[in-house]
Amino acid sequence: MSKDRAKDICRHSKEEIALKPLFSHKDKLAFLSALIISSGSLVIHGESVAVTLSTANDNLSDAVKRLAEELTGKECLCDKKNKRNEIVIGNAIKLLCQCGILEVEDGVSVCEHIPEKFTEEQSAAAYVRGAYLGAGSFTASKYHLEFSFGRKSIAEDFAALLGKFGISAKFAVRNTRAVVYAKDSESISDCLALMGAAKAVLEFNSIIAERQMNEHLNRQQNCDMYNIDRQIETGLTQCAYIKELDLNELSPSLKSAAMLRLEYPDYSYEQLSAMLGISKSGLKNRFRRLKELYDKKCGNRT
Repeated sequence: MSKDRAKDICRHSKEEIALKPLFSHKDKLAFLSALIISSGSLVIHGESVAVTLSTANDNLSDAVKRLAEELTGKECLCDKKNKRNEIVIGNAIKLLCQCGILEVEDGVSVCEHIPEKFTEEQSAAAYVRGAYLGAGSFTASKYHLEFSFGRKSIAEDFAALLGKFGISAKFAVRNTRAVVYAKDSESISDCLALMGAAKAVLEFNSIIAERQMNEHLNRQQNCDMYNIDRQIETGLTQCAYIKELDLNELSPSLKSAAMLRLEYPDYSYEQLSAMLGISKSGLKNRFRRLKELYDKKCGNRT
């Protein structure tokens, strides 16, 4: 495995995620909230509070500037310093309150927890994106994905948030930072899929396969063939019962999973979940519900 290839996947994944559109107002606030709480700095001048963000990711810089100007209705400053973009959001108290970072009821104070409104499925995915782009890192060669926060309580909330999506994450304190991390390939792949990094998921899975082949070529040969056969058999079985269902009667989420399986019967759960932008456990749940519908409708046939 090329070291450059394993190293570049982190940068490529961040570039990919930074280009993902955010549609709802709450998703935009969730994204900015995580980005600011993980990597932003507050600059206080009297009663005015500004936010500064620094990034070498041009896609992220453009996205932050565009979002901040949309949400505040004011122009943001953006300067290039040593290959990094420095973004300043001025007069940001209202925005910080909307993002659940500041409270101003009894004086200005910093919130200690992730706002509950950002823990719902769609907004939670936007929050995870912002945290990764703000202070996240990914090392494919060592299977290590982590998110860094300045506040322990936020990190603990974030680990619990990932757990809602079936992503196993651990928590640690390193110096002045609290870190949430995953070291198993499935959790990492699911987290990348949750953030919408479909290309990164496929590249990561390719790296995993290459590594396994290099380390266990002889032992894995028969096992890999068995897994491929089982994967194809599973796909064909699912296609068989999906064809018995009326897709027009399905919910949008079940219909999208069913149509994708029919189009790609030999694809793995990892590949399909990445294409749908959901976790592997979420995709399996959709196929389980499709099988239940089939059993209910067709199970009594003789």
